[in-house]
Order: sequence, then structure tokens, then C-alpha cells
Amino acid sequence: MEIEDNRGRRERRAIVSRSVDPAQMNFPHAAQIARLERTRNLKDPRSETEVAWLITSLSAAEAGEEKLLELARAYWGIENGGHGRLDGSAFEDGCRVRHPVAATALGWLRRFVHGEYAAWSRRQTRARDRTQPTFFARVRGDPGAAVRFVTTLTARL
Repeated sequence: MEIEDNRGRRERRAIVSRSVDPAQMNFPHAAQIARLERTRNLKDPRSETEVAWLITSLSAAEAGEEKLLELARAYWGIENGGHGRLDGSAFEDGCRVRHPVAATALGWLRRFVHGEYAAWSRRQTRARDRTQPTFFARVRGDPGAAVRFVTTLTARL
């Protein structure tokens, strides 16, 4: 069991796991199933409980309950890290493009720009210059820089 404060709320996560075989679960490579229960205390006396079921190919020897809790928590790092930034800066979730090829191309372009922003921000010496609005203002100020970046191997924004 794990207890922590997150965004001003106390959260409790408990997990129970058991070993299974793939035929039993009708899921290829399944080695364990786990029931993860998350309980958040809201600001008033109420609490909110959520149950998630996990299936993993890791055996109990490779990942006990503590490790499964850690892996489940790390999943949200991906969601809050890369995807959260893409949605916040490039409005990825609000995109109305439905053609699969166009949506894929736009997704790669967003990730490309996000990766260039990350590299650019590491080169900035002042913290206030490491923001995405500053980066986008610089790119808008020199549209040719983006073209040079895409067409040459050594160009930097």
C-alpha cells in the first residue's frame, strides 16, 4: 500500500496480485493479474475510489506488488509528461483531423516540434527564456529557420 499527497489531496493506492497463465486469461503472455484500488480524499469529507485491473507479462518474481505499484504510477508520468505537454501546447486532443494519414503526419510534426523545443530549452541560460511561448515567438520571427532545420543536418533553431 502507498499513501501520498497529490495536488492537495491524500491518495491511497493498494494492490493485490496473483499469478495466472495465458490460457486462463485468454491473453497472450499474461503472467500476473492485479487489482489496483485508488482512493482519493476530496477536500470535503467525501472520498472517491477507483478500481483498475492490470495484466502483465512479468512474473511475480520479476515484479512483486511493490514493483507493480511503481509501474502503474510510472504510466501516468508518460501521460502527464509527453502527452500533457503536447495537448497543452499543440492542442492535440482538440484536433479535428480525421484522415488517418493526415492525423499521423500532424502527430509526428507535433512531436518533432516538441522535441526541438526540449533541445532548445536546455540551451537557454535564463529560466524565463525556456518557455514554449518564447520558443514559438522565436520560430515565428524566423520562419526560414524551421525550413533550414528540416532540410539540413546541422541547423538549430
